[in-house]
Amino acid sequence: MEAALLEQKSRRELLDYILASGSRTREKIAEAERLLSAIKGKVESEPVLKELLGNVTETLWVPDPPLPSSAEEVGRRLEDYEKQLDGLIVKLRAILEAVEHVGKLAPRVRELESRLSSWAAALRDVNPPLYSELSRFASRSSRVLSGLSALNLDKAADVLSSLVKEGEQLEARARAEYSKAVRLMLSELEAVQELIHKALHVVMPHERLELEESEKKLLEIARELSSAKLTPVPLNPPQVYAELGRVKKLASEKLAGALSPLEARVLEAYSRLASSAEARLFMLHEVVELVSRRAETSLPETLSALYELSRKGLIKLFAKLA
Repeated sequence: MEAALLEQKSRRELLDYILASGSRTREKIAEAERLLSAIKGKVESEPVLKELLGNVTETLWVPDPPLPSSAEEVGRRLEDYEKQLDGLIVKLRAILEAVEHVGKLAPRVRELESRLSSWAAALRDVNPPLYSELSRFASRSSRVLSGLSALNLDKAADVLSSLVKEGEQLEARARAEYSKAVRLMLSELEAVQELIHKALHVVMPHERLELEESEKKLLEIARELSSAKLTPVPLNPPQVYAELGRVKKLASEKLAGALSPLEARVLEAYSRLASSAEARLFMLHEVVELVSRRAETSLPETLSALYELSRKGLIKLFAKLA
């Protein structure tokens, strides 16, 4: 409409229009240049964006303003130029928004790929199926990052966003499965340590050497598992359980030589209960029933064996009278 009425304006009005239009034009040129500079800076600093956009940024530029000879033509040209700048600014803002989104997602995918590769190594022998999932994700994310140039910005953002979501869910599963495996091994380790302490308490002096060497091996396993709780490292549960089984068998055999078969079974069951119950308080009948079920012995046999084991100092079963 301004263009249609332009010729009807006085020279002073025309001058005011040109000055106002020129001021708006300068602001829009500055805004377009700012957006273009931001886009180019982010593209140059992110390899994925550089690969994705290629030479697209070279096709974007802020055109020079027109410089016709007549004042009326200046007004018309400036109006057209403003519209051109408006369209360019809208386009650049959309590109910058997409570039910033992809620029944030790509590093997150790379970080996830690295972390999940580490989880895969840690879980190889802990959970083979999950190890395979982690390995496949790491390979797929690497392929996606190297093949983004075939996609447009919006599609690339969707693909990367989906990868981030899937990777974070997979990482949570990996952390939970690893923690569970370590927790179970530590629980078994504590039970075996308790058993070997009992054996050391009753064996003859000449029988202690083999038990003490096995106890040192348990301490090494304990250090490894405690460290794994803080920083995941590759673990081999079958190997750990095999060593725990060997020491458990040795300690049980030594105890069997000093205890009756009934006492040995009840002692093992009691040790497992004690390691899992932490500081919980039990009624006497609860202890007898729980140990009886674990040892598969009758209640009278269990109570009698608990008495003998307490008398020999192999268990600490306290009573509070009320």
